[in-house]
Amino acid sequence: EEALKKNIDIGFDLQPTYVNGERFLLRDMIDNLVDNAIRYSPEGSAVTVSCVQIEGHGVLKVEDDGPGIPESEKDKIFSRFYRLDRSQPGSGLGLAIVRDIAKLYGGNFTLDESPMGGLEARLELPRAQ
Repeated sequence: EEALKKNIDIGFDLQPTYVNGERFLLRDMIDNLVDNAIRYSPEGSAVTVSCVQIEGHGVLKVEDDGPGIPESEKDKIFSRFYRLDRSQPGSGLGLAIVRDIAKLYGGNFTLDESPMGGLEARLELPRAQ
């Protein structure tokens, strides 16, 4: 719904991938990442969500062509209650929660520059056996 309001082109490239974890927590991580991409991208942007299996891991990427994260903010972005844009709704817990859940399940969560020009949120979790 928010993507429609902002005329954001949201695309999906999803392959079946199985990882260990509590369904609710995994869904919460995905919701946080997609919501952030839509929330912080300007009107008319593009967001792509992909899921693949790479070298024994399930890899979820949420990429956008938005403004990204300024270099000066990258150290702060994982701090609890820190929000990049205080005019946006939210508690500032989303990325900290994603990172903590990824660690709980033996995974890794990173933020980097997207090939689309904005931000790439990458979540890697070990594949289920």
